[in-house]
Amino acid sequence: MKRIILFRFHKEPEICENRLIMLKRFNPGVAIFGLYGGTEKDFGKFDCLAKYLKNIFAIENKTSEWKWKNGDLGVRMWFDAIGRNADFEMVHLIEWDLLLFDSLENIYGAIPRNGIGLTGLIELGEVESRWVWTSGKEERPEWVALLEFAKDRYGYKNRPCASLAPGYCLPRNFLADYRAAEIPELCHDELRLPLFGQIFGYKLFDTGFYRKWFDDNEHKYFNCMNLPIGGGIIGDELRSDVGRRVFHPCRDLIDLK
Repeated sequence: MKRIILFRFHKEPEICENRLIMLKRFNPGVAIFGLYGGTEKDFGKFDCLAKYLKNIFAIENKTSEWKWKNGDLGVRMWFDAIGRNADFEMVHLIEWDLLLFDSLENIYGAIPRNGIGLTGLIELGEVESRWVWTSGKEERPEWVALLEFAKDRYGYKNRPCASLAPGYCLPRNFLADYRAAEIPELCHDELRLPLFGQIFGYKLFDTGFYRKWFDDNEHKYFNCMNLPIGGGIIGDELRSDVGRRVFHPCRDLIDLK
């Protein structure tokens, strides 16, 4: 499969460079593109990354909150401007604080060429009452509006799913469909991607990075709660033949030796 990486970043240039060196070491020959979601005034601080990237697409004229909530729409903008002219079958969105200790081929090998890989994939009904995007006072109305849009505009009748944003991968055909479709800026990419994957008829697959929702033990390895993963945990996993190879969030420099 022809894979590429879309490296999404907005801060910590030194750590970003560290991660890019690792990605290249584990994935020789895989092209890496940049998706910058930081402020325009800080863009120059990331000149050190240019030698690792095919190019850098910067999201402009959007707030920091918009960039955070709408990673999928940022990827859509990148595809419209850059990606549709690139040679690939699958794009892997790799966040700057997502740490991968193996090749894409090994980590994502169970996801087929035309499948969508999503982290923590689960039927929404299992988490809906506890998840902020579907239970929060301000957030739930947006989800209800998004679901109604899907039903009215596309005749959606499936059971919706939830996912977590770090580590998803999208086939080229899906991005072409996403680019051509009407996508409302409602809710969050963690709901929009599985929803529109179902609408367009793609099969959804779990990356396996996040194995159990709302579990304190699981959060030692992977979380979206801003709880940094400790080096001891990572070391223990790497020493095991069956240990994990993907961790999030990791915001320390890794000794490349």
